[in-house]
Amino acid sequence: MSFAGFFEPAPVFGSQFFDGSAVFDVDIFSAINRCSDLGFENENVVVDVILTSSANLKEVDAENYKSINMLFRYLAVSSFYSTMDGLLRAKFAYPAVDFRYIVAPTADIPSSMFPLNLNER
Repeated sequence: MSFAGFFEPAPVFGSQFFDGSAVFDVDIFSAINRCSDLGFENENVVVDVILTSSANLKEVDAENYKSINMLFRYLAVSSFYSTMDGLLRAKFAYPAVDFRYIVAPTADIPSSMFPLNLNER
């Protein structure tokens, strides 16, 4: 992983790459297309996806939400559908590919001003 703005690009496949979330949420298409370029048939491609956001949209009681609460809810819903859209489009586009595991956090990932909140713990 190479978190844009904090770490140098990672040398991969003869190119320089940053963490995919700098450009795409879920870029499954590039991985599958790379397998095809190497001569693999879709039936022989296995994809494991690791999401950085929950695979389920949390239900909330928005009855008393004000403007800022609605903005944050909109951002959460938009992020969720953006992530799921990339995954669902890939599954639809490549029905023969084995989408073996979809791994997602069960709770919010803590954040801080430091990348990934890296510390000894």
